[in-house]
Amino acid sequence: MMKKLVSIILAAAAIMAVSCDPETPVLEVVVQLSLDDSPLNQAGIVVNITDGGSFTADYETSSDGQVQTILPVGVYTASTSFKKSEEGKLLNFNGSVTITLVKDGDLAFNLPLTSSVSSQLIIKEIYNGGCMDNEGAKNYQMDKYIIIYNNSDVEADASKLCIAMAQISSNVSMNKYIGADGETTYFKEGWVPASYSIWWFQDGTQVIIPPFSQIVVAVNGAVDHTQTYSKSVDLSKADYCMYDRESGFNNANYYPAPSASIPESHYMKTFVYGTGNAWPLPMQMAAPFIIMPDNDIKAFVQDPSNFDNKASNLSGNFAKVPQSWVLDAMDLWPAADETKNFARFPANINTGYEVFTSKMGYSVYRNVDKEATEAIEGNAGKLVYSYAGAVDAEDTDPSGIDAEASIANGARIIYMDTNNCGNDFHVRKVASIKK
Repeated sequence: MMKKLVSIILAAAAIMAVSCDPETPVLEVVVQLSLDDSPLNQAGIVVNITDGGSFTADYETSSDGQVQTILPVGVYTASTSFKKSEEGKLLNFNGSVTITLVKDGDLAFNLPLTSSVSSQLIIKEIYNGGCMDNEGAKNYQMDKYIIIYNNSDVEADASKLCIAMAQISSNVSMNKYIGADGETTYFKEGWVPASYSIWWFQDGTQVIIPPFSQIVVAVNGAVDHTQTYSKSVDLSKADYCMYDRESGFNNANYYPAPSASIPESHYMKTFVYGTGNAWPLPMQMAAPFIIMPDNDIKAFVQDPSNFDNKASNLSGNFAKVPQSWVLDAMDLWPAADETKNFARFPANINTGYEVFTSKMGYSVYRNVDKEATEAIEGNAGKLVYSYAGAVDAEDTDPSGIDAEASIANGARIIYMDTNNCGNDFHVRKVASIKK
């Protein structure tokens, strides 16, 4: 509440400042929420309006689902993210719209919403930016991992779960799927592009994740990296690892022999349909997602009809993963720059993105669902508050709960899952497995 109040005060100050300038008109704006092409007449929904810089403010909708405010001429983004229970399912609602205000231009804007259902299995954390070496002279980045978490009180069978990567592009101009209408074409076509390869667990390996528990998947180097680089992480105790050198991903720097403590049956397998000798989990611009296929993933990735090639070679060869298979996704960019960033996923899978700084030993960690976590029977007295593990006080876990300290104290954690990466994650100063 205090953060919201501060943002509104700052926004009001910004409006007052420019409204004194006769060259910068201030206009009355209406933003209408809609769902399935019809107005969503619901009060109390928080809508954020920002220019991506100094101006940001949260507003609540009136009973007709509208936000009415005054803004100086300029370009803004209005967005919202909320959830509600319906027929035993937790539905997430996300949406955003660009507001371009010019004198004598449109003053009414429609903010369309998309809905989705929360997944039992989520990406809890990704560590992909590496750290500096012991002398602080250069970056070390062969120590990446992903944590998959069972965000429910029911045992999860993850045996058929797969890990993939969406488009890896440096900016909006490199989006290979912009249609004539300016929209990303595969959003409407019902699929998501997976780059280079898709990773899966070996046949016959049961991957069971108990309630409120996790598995650590070493993406590179399933060894104890701290023996050489003290600021790195120990992946010798990872539950699973991406290690299939027979696939063509055989770069020894990325894939040294895994620690003996990791059974060979826990080596994940893949089929390479892109270029290179290692699966790229970029330090910046990463877009990982997890999927639960309806059929055999090995047959899927070897069927040419399941691919779309946007290049003269395999560098632009993408597997067309059905959107219905996607359980969870993340969209990471190195800076908040709307002129360069673009959504790699349709809004029914993910909206928003997290800004991530690489090379510092940081991870991207999921925020705690405070209300749901506090409601779990037995959590009282076990939750640890006054969380101070975020890199930036402005981009932190809004729950104030220290998830890792609480788990060590015997608490069970439910994490945020609104399908909005920008709301669901923050940047953590120290990777969670390092404590």
